[in-house]
Amino acid sequence: MIKRLNILNSIFKKINILKHVLYLLILFIITLSIYLSTPKLFNYSNELLIRNLKQNNNIEIQNISSINYKIFPTPRLRLSGIDLSIKGGILKIDGGEIDIILSIKNILNYKKFYYNKLLIKNGLSTIDIKDINKIFNYIKKNDQKLKFKKNKIIITQNDKRIFEIENSFIDVNIYKNQKKLILKGVFLNHKIFFLLDIKKGEKNNIIFKIPELDIISDISFENRKDNLGLIKGLINFEVFNNFFQFNFIKDENIKINKGFIRNKYINSSFEGDVYFKPSFLLELNFEPKIFKIQKLFPVIQRKYFSNENRDLELIKKINGSLNFESKFEGSMKFENGEILLKNFKVGKNKNIFFDAKISDLENKAKIQFNLIKMVQYKKTLSKELNISGFFFPSSSKFFFKKISLDKKFFSDVEIKKHEKQFIEEVILDSVNNIFDELKLNKYFNNFVN
Repeated sequence: MIKRLNILNSIFKKINILKHVLYLLILFIITLSIYLSTPKLFNYSNELLIRNLKQNNNIEIQNISSINYKIFPTPRLRLSGIDLSIKGGILKIDGGEIDIILSIKNILNYKKFYYNKLLIKNGLSTIDIKDINKIFNYIKKNDQKLKFKKNKIIITQNDKRIFEIENSFIDVNIYKNQKKLILKGVFLNHKIFFLLDIKKGEKNNIIFKIPELDIISDISFENRKDNLGLIKGLINFEVFNNFFQFNFIKDENIKINKGFIRNKYINSSFEGDVYFKPSFLLELNFEPKIFKIQKLFPVIQRKYFSNENRDLELIKKINGSLNFESKFEGSMKFENGEILLKNFKVGKNKNIFFDAKISDLENKAKIQFNLIKMVQYKKTLSKELNISGFFFPSSSKFFFKKISLDKKFFSDVEIKKHEKQFIEEVILDSVNNIFDELKLNKYFNNFVN
């Protein structure tokens, strides 16, 4: 009997302890709920928020449609329907919203509120390319955590759109001696990843990836202690199994030196400039040591001109010129979505001259060409052969429009005859034979013999 009473007494004690624990748990939940929900009753004035964001983050708010307090997932103030600019307009956001993630320990101080992080969501973000350096400097000096989510970013130059990044996610993290900016989004219908890693007293790094296009870039650059505004660094860049490496100096424009490109078809050094004013363009000079055009051309034809696979968006964004010396000479110019081949000299003795224009990239693309060849028919005599026409790379079809020999023009019947001869004697079963100099010279000699 006594043993049973002891067991019951022990059970009652445990129940009593559980009741006290339950009361404490209920009290804690009620207290926490009151603590977290109390700021909802406070009147956060527009003036207080605008002043605080300006002082702490150099963010200027032009408009606020509404202010709401949210408990979940963490206590925060949500400013909706806002237009804002960062540091005098280096970054502008229209029609977005800001979540101000509040500091728990100071959550009741509504006269001078504290926050841990800013989450800027939705809206349209506009950045002028000339302000990129200013934005990097802003990130370096800013001590508050920033995060952007589901923004549409538009990069402009002289009020003209250069490119857009859809559904972007930007995260800025601050550590003791390090700051990181991560950007994810969609560019030209492809996912991109960008990482800026700023380390105090060390070299900084940028990593850029477009996985679906096999693009990856690793950039290292120095922190400058002077006020010259120069940035020096090294870039390793890989795209479509092409490897680039070069040194650069960034001032108003970018100067490239000691560069080389390498793949299984090309091995070439290069240098040049990238300009941002008055518009974005490239001016690069190449000196190829290896250039396997007969193996490279089918790859270009398949990747850029076939009906099944047309990756032309990046090409249409390029403006500038690529100039070639050494094994052959010429200039490839990119202008307003067209590609111009000017003053090319090819062949063993650079004795074949041609110009071409690649246009109509939106459709099947066509190449309009003009070829000049000095055809020797005696030891000391030669005649100037001129052939112009069209080449359609998607179908590998050639059409001759004009042929002249020493400025004497051929008739339409004669042109068709030589066009057929070209297809039967040069092209045969492969369009790559247009780069076979022996076949070409044999064909050209038919005009004087």
